[in-house]
Amino acid sequence: MPTLIPTRFIPAMLRRLSIALLLASAASIGSAFAAPEPLDRIIVTVNDGLILQSDLDQALHEAQTQLRARGINPPPTDVLRPQVLERLILTRIQTQRAQQAGIRIDDRELNEVIANLARQNGMTQAEFAENVRRDGMDFLAVREQIREEVLMQRIRSREVDSRVTVTDQDIDTLLAAQGTAPDSEFHLQHILISVPEGASASARDQARARAEGLLQKLREGADFAQTAIANSDGQQALDGGDLGWRKGENLPSLFAQTVAKLAPGQISDVLEASGGFHILKLVEVRGGPERKTVEETHAQHILIKPSIVRSEDQARALIRDLYNRIVAGEDLEALAKEYSDDPGSKMSGGDLGFQPSGVFAPEFQVRIDALKPGELSTPFHSPFGWHIARVIERRTRDTTDEQRRNQARQAIGQRKSGEEFEIWLRRLRSEAYVEYTLPADAKAAADKSLMQ
Repeated sequence: MPTLIPTRFIPAMLRRLSIALLLASAASIGSAFAAPEPLDRIIVTVNDGLILQSDLDQALHEAQTQLRARGINPPPTDVLRPQVLERLILTRIQTQRAQQAGIRIDDRELNEVIANLARQNGMTQAEFAENVRRDGMDFLAVREQIREEVLMQRIRSREVDSRVTVTDQDIDTLLAAQGTAPDSEFHLQHILISVPEGASASARDQARARAEGLLQKLREGADFAQTAIANSDGQQALDGGDLGWRKGENLPSLFAQTVAKLAPGQISDVLEASGGFHILKLVEVRGGPERKTVEETHAQHILIKPSIVRSEDQARALIRDLYNRIVAGEDLEALAKEYSDDPGSKMSGGDLGFQPSGVFAPEFQVRIDALKPGELSTPFHSPFGWHIARVIERRTRDTTDEQRRNQARQAIGQRKSGEEFEIWLRRLRSEAYVEYTLPADAKAAADKSLMQ
């Protein structure tokens, strides 16, 4: 029975076979010629894979080129070589792990990745390849390195990133530690309902009830300054509770954490502190990160889809009939519950909630963008079928706090992923079979690198 050779060994074996043939040819010419030096050789075995001298030479050259491109003078070769070799070993281990997991990057997908890289750098694929060659690198070798990078990203995503979780408590802790940006300034108004030191629980409850009552009036439209003048126990009560401009770093932590979540014009909930109960209004913000807003549309619709039992013409006729019935005075919500083919909104009477622009299919988005609040569209078509839509209202929503939380979630996720990745990679390295066939001095350098 013939011996089966792992596919990954074939390129290396072909190289060694070519060398053997060259040597045999040279020997047949005559003994007057000295035998040529081997052109390539195995320097490390990694599990069932190989690293050749040519692999190390190419990686070493690329590392030196990249360092020079960044304005860094490369260290001596005997210092850089073991570091480059260890990176090659770790790359082999990860790509082997990806292949064991059934992850493959075929040439079609690889070409798409390279095309995206070229596009991101404002180049065509041909220009990208030419740039690589101009930098003294083999483009075919770079292609394979890109394939390896994608494989490593995929296996990391599957075995490391998928296990990372970020909780709301993680986010709250990070944001509390960050506080407000030191260069941010807040123009605040303030109401204090004080509680004497040593007051009874009943007295505190009465003060809280008074503060909650004032907050209710403010949210119903009462003037903040007038309310502060009449009711606040704060030192600025006669100024309408105006605290003026305060830097975030100079605010009490309770105030700083609260105003970071407010948009200009918004009023806080009642804040409890040892000295009493506070209500804050954020008038303006200056400096620090720019506040972010998003325009949202609240719409409802009816969707009628063609199906096996309903032709395109029948779907169009039904949506036209429903439109006429709504124009005649029937309720869109009731008709949506009875007729709509949209499972996500049918039971809520076609209500799509508040959504930012770009959520819907372009054909649907352009129609609702053209409607005024309360206006009903005529029947129109999208890739999903036939629609009638009505805009209920529009609003501008402050998303600053949401974006801060998203940024915090990302930062925490990246940190946790990095920590998990280091643990995972060390485990893979310790479990791998790695055998060196280097000269003694190079082997010693490699071992030294591994111990660092």
